[in-house]
Amino acid sequence: MSCIQLNPQTDLKENVIIALKYISEAAKKGSEIVVLPEMFTYMGEESHRHKTKSKIGEGVFKELQNAAKENKVILICGSHSEEIKDNPNKVFNTCLTFDKNGEMISTYRKLHLFNLIDRNGKALYCESNSFEYGKSPEGYSFETKEGNWKALNIICYDLRFPEIIRNNEKMKTAPFDIIFVTAAFTWQTGKDHWEILLRARAIENQCYVIACNQTGEFLNGQKRNYGNSMIIDPWGNIVAKLDEEVGILQAEIKKENVIESRNRLPALADRKMY
Repeated sequence: MSCIQLNPQTDLKENVIIALKYISEAAKKGSEIVVLPEMFTYMGEESHRHKTKSKIGEGVFKELQNAAKENKVILICGSHSEEIKDNPNKVFNTCLTFDKNGEMISTYRKLHLFNLIDRNGKALYCESNSFEYGKSPEGYSFETKEGNWKALNIICYDLRFPEIIRNNEKMKTAPFDIIFVTAAFTWQTGKDHWEILLRARAIENQCYVIACNQTGEFLNGQKRNYGNSMIIDPWGNIVAKLDEEVGILQAEIKKENVIESRNRLPALADRKMY
């Protein structure tokens, strides 16, 4: 499988062209699963984000659907601005997943929005100005050569709220094998929290965490994302990791590692649900 770490700027068309090129390259390298980062289509002034929006089934979402089908990959589409009917100034931060036939198997609209205020009351990040709150994610299944996987998609700031995973109805009956984290995690918080939070989610849920982050500066150097996309196994080990370069992170994931971890330490079987 592959994570594509990108440094998008303000040109939506160029950002999509770059992403499509990397999807094709990852497929040629043999990846069955390809993951993009959050909001890989546009990183600029938040007040302009609604101008980049698409309806599901159209625009950027259609291009991604075609890419999954043409490259025969399961595509976790990072996220893109989804049009909201009757709300022209806000969008959903939406992650779609397509299977190898281009069928949409998951839709998730980001639930937790990142609103960060500095000590002087200045808004450093205020996602709720441009995004509408979504709903809790739904689990889904897909097939690879390795077998059947149960998966869940979350987006960036969601990572800080483990209840979004544990309170999921499907998690209560059948634990997820993979949690996909698509992100534009900031450099300031990423250097202290990114790896710790990712490994914690893998350990406590005894599953793979596939974390695909944006990297590098944007807004003329005013802001910076942390990069460090990584693939973490169910025991909490980092299987593969990038630094802050743009590129493809590739590693093999094995269903047997999920089973082994849960047999080795039956924590999920021992948990009490309240």
